[in-house]
Amino acid sequence: MIIKIITEQLSNKLPKNSELQKHNIINPTNFNQLYQLLKAKKIDEIHVTDSTATNKTPPGITIPVQDHINRTGKNILRGKQNFLAIDFLDITTPYILKKNSIITNCCGEVLNNKYEYPSHYICHITTLAHAMNIKNIHGFLYNTI
Repeated sequence: MIIKIITEQLSNKLPKNSELQKHNIINPTNFNQLYQLLKAKKIDEIHVTDSTATNKTPPGITIPVQDHINRTGKNILRGKQNFLAIDFLDITTPYILKKNSIITNCCGEVLNNKYEYPSHYICHITTLAHAMNIKNIHGFLYNTI
């Protein structure tokens, strides 16, 4: 089963009639909400889309992600290692690689425009999905500029 997720941060920037609004809208800082969604079904693959604001692409374009740098100051797994029965999580290649994919800097609530492709919390969703052994993770940023 494939599940499609967008962050609340992206949802808040989209028109109500956007096709992306039909995806599961998640607060990526809420471990319990995200965990319940990811464990509820036999998920083989997820598509995660977060917001970005970049002048590198036109507005409304979706950009594939190959990796992320977590600059939020938080890790969604912190304090949950025993619950998830993990010690150390190797997240070297978290996303399915695509042509012309980018590396995003996860900034938290406020996007930092000093980075080429800032995002909010795609790193949290991807990290938890990876910890839950979901192997096919597709990451995307939607340019809201």
